[in-house]
Amino acid sequence: MDKTAYLSVYDKTGVEDFARGLAELDFEIYASGSTYKLLAEAGIEAEEVKYSPPVPSAVLKALAGRFPAVSENGVELPRFRVVVANLYPIAAVMGQPEFAIEELPGYLDQANSAVLRAAARDFVSVISVCSAADYAPVLAALKEAGGLEPGVQKQLAARAWQYLAAYDATVAQYLSETGNLLGDEVVMSLRKVADLDYGENRHQNAAFYALSGARPRGLNAARLLSGGDFNFNHYLDLDTAFELAQEFEEPVCVIVKHDRPAAVCCGSTQAESLRGALRSEPAGSVGGTAAFNRQVEPETAAALAETFIESVVAPDYAPEALKALKSKAGLRVVALPAPVLSPYEVNLRSVAGGVLIESRDNRLFSAEPACATKRKPTEAEAAALRLAWKTVKYAKTYAVALAEGRCVTAISASESSTYDAVRNALWKMREKRSILPGAGPLVMAADAALPLKTLQAALAGGVTAVIQPGGWQDDEDCARFCDERNVAMLFAGIRHFRH
Repeated sequence: MDKTAYLSVYDKTGVEDFARGLAELDFEIYASGSTYKLLAEAGIEAEEVKYSPPVPSAVLKALAGRFPAVSENGVELPRFRVVVANLYPIAAVMGQPEFAIEELPGYLDQANSAVLRAAARDFVSVISVCSAADYAPVLAALKEAGGLEPGVQKQLAARAWQYLAAYDATVAQYLSETGNLLGDEVVMSLRKVADLDYGENRHQNAAFYALSGARPRGLNAARLLSGGDFNFNHYLDLDTAFELAQEFEEPVCVIVKHDRPAAVCCGSTQAESLRGALRSEPAGSVGGTAAFNRQVEPETAAALAETFIESVVAPDYAPEALKALKSKAGLRVVALPAPVLSPYEVNLRSVAGGVLIESRDNRLFSAEPACATKRKPTEAEAAALRLAWKTVKYAKTYAVALAEGRCVTAISASESSTYDAVRNALWKMREKRSILPGAGPLVMAADAALPLKTLQAALAGGVTAVIQPGGWQDDEDCARFCDERNVAMLFAGIRHFRH
């Protein structure tokens, strides 16, 4: 085995010890730039390889087996057995708010990218190392066996290709962020943010990833201020709860459980909205995630301390409120100041043999809802309809939401038909009637167009105003039926299915 190595790294963690270990094994070491300087200062013998940017041509010639390969300072290079290279951390730079796209070319690492690519290409003959985590096992194998098993060497090359692919994908997704979201080729680099406690179930593993190089936003910008570890389900609940809360301008409390809204209530104060949400769905709120669209106030924190909520998420917390929430055992307190939605984000869902990708459902309405009936909603009905419509957007299809005044009183989701959704929502509301304030007319929002039979069931349950997508063959019959009963009905002109 040729005992030759070339080292050129930006991240110098552990490289000095690795080079010293190679020297102890009688390796001839060649290095470039700041890596050579580090080794020289550490007293490790190495040959300096000088080159003119953008790439070290002599090193690439040596890796390609084209000799003689002589550096610009006259050093004749051998065939390298070990190549250690890593790249400038472009993702960290691009994620900074002040980074400008015009600066990008100056940060792209062409030299080490070319070297690592050439080494990984010849994985049968060359040991390519791009991570400090591999230094110790590579040294141990060289010391004990004089080389690496072919399978291990292949895995190191695979790791190098993955590293290069992630680097290239980070640049590609940064440049194409405002371009076509559904191109013929989708390149994506994801960086692990956190290992999760478990997946949807305890026997499943899970982790949270963010786009490499993306500026922190959404859950990637979240700060855990208090509480324990998160699992897969916690992240889903945090995402849905905070997104729904951001749909409102007035103070609102949203409680989500198992990735679906359990309670939504607006109030003149934040504490009032929380109490209204808990009153409207006392059972479904237990163990849920509560989201607010304003800084959490001490009065709100005091009310939260009296109930079992697993997580709280808000843009910020008043000092007294945070102190009170931190004292509650087991409560996860999350600050999420950045907007959740970006117009360039997509939904991804794996299916057998591939991945489905769609643009995010970022709209509430495509246009102002059209009134399909003679009677228009009253001011109170219109406000309640808007509340119910925002809520049903985040419920699983088929779904309906009933609202009275400023609170959603019942949500039925994941039903096989709109008829079942309406019947279940009305049943839930009747069961809770004794604890509901009954503050205003009863209105309903449906996430799908309503057949006449479904509308009839809703009106029989006391609904006085309806908002639905429209676009169904029963639209005219539904409008006529509403007119006969002096019920107002709006067509939203947009559907919000959620699966």
